[in-house]
Formats: sequence, C-alpha cells, structure tokens
Amino acid sequence: MTRLTKTEIATHKTWLAAWREPAAMAQYVDAVNDHMGSKDFFNQAGVEFLRDAWAAAEFAGKRGARQVRLVAGQWPDFELRLDGRVEQFECVEADTPGRRRGDEYRDGELAVEDDPVEDWCDRAAKVPEAIRAAVGKKLTKHYDGKVQLLIYLNINEFGIRQKEIESAFPEATAKAKDQFGAIWILWKARVYRPWG
Repeated sequence: MTRLTKTEIATHKTWLAAWREPAAMAQYVDAVNDHMGSKDFFNQAGVEFLRDAWAAAEFAGKRGARQVRLVAGQWPDFELRLDGRVEQFECVEADTPGRRRGDEYRDGELAVEDDPVEDWCDRAAKVPEAIRAAVGKKLTKHYDGKVQLLIYLNINEFGIRQKEIESAFPEATAKAKDQFGAIWILWKARVYRPWG
C-alpha cells in the first residue's frame, strides 16, 4: 500500500474531472483505493477528492445519470448529466460526531471489534446531529440556491432504526432547504430527497 505522489494526485484529478459513466468512475476510485490501501486513503492529506468522487459516482448511478465528473476549482464539487441537463452539487459526509476514521486505520487495516446492539442504537440516535453538523459545514459558504447538496450519511445501525432515521431527515436538513436547489442524502445505497 502506498501514498499518492503529487503527480499521481494531479493525474487522478484530471481523470475524474472528465465526464465519465458512473460505473466507470466508481471502478476507478475503487482501484485507487485498492492501490493506496485504507490507511493512506483515509489519512493522506489532499486526497479527499477521491471520497467525493466515490459519493458522486454512487449517487449518479442511483439517480440514473448518464455521466458524472468532479469539478476543478472552488465549487461545485461535482456535476451530473441527467435528462439532457447538467446539475451541480456540493458534497459533504455526515459521520458519527467525534469519529476520526483515519485513526481507525493508522496502524494498518481496520481491526475487527465487538459491535454490540447498544452501539448500533447509540449511532442511530446520533444521526440527526451528524447531518446537522454536515449541513452546517456547507451553510457557512452561502450558496445561492442553484447548486444542490448531497449528504453522504456514513453511519450504519444495521436496520434496527431505519424508519426513525429516515423520518429525521427533513428536520436535520431544514436549515439548508432554502440555501440549495435540492438536498439529497445517500445512505445504505439508497437516495433520499427530504424536501421538494
């Protein structure tokens, strides 16, 4: 496993900035992740764009988009070609508050740990807070309502609080509903649109 060089990072950014079919982009990011290994994928500075590319590809596939690409520059993070139009998106991850995923991989691959049902319930209870925090990161940038927001919800409770979590999406995203053209949540390989 290896860290990416500046040249490799530039090469990957260039490839991901071209219009691609969603499956091709997902395969590309998976290959880069396999090359790097999880330790470097989650700990190397300057490769966050790869996680955005993964979320963009997954989302594009679920929406039935023909093509997807990352956008070089300040914003938006990515664009989709869908039904003859281009849609622009900002992307943000919502994770368990305080979690530092990179620390979980610092000494190599993720260690298998006991994960009792009580922890699933605790994670589920933290979903609204995690979404509000993710939304807050994007609200500070004051978008004009033309760009849409994709929230990748990276919390799993193995289905025991599915309905409760889904019902929390509108309230957790309410502060952003007037700042973005639409809000989407990607969770467990499904796409949700809490507003509109």
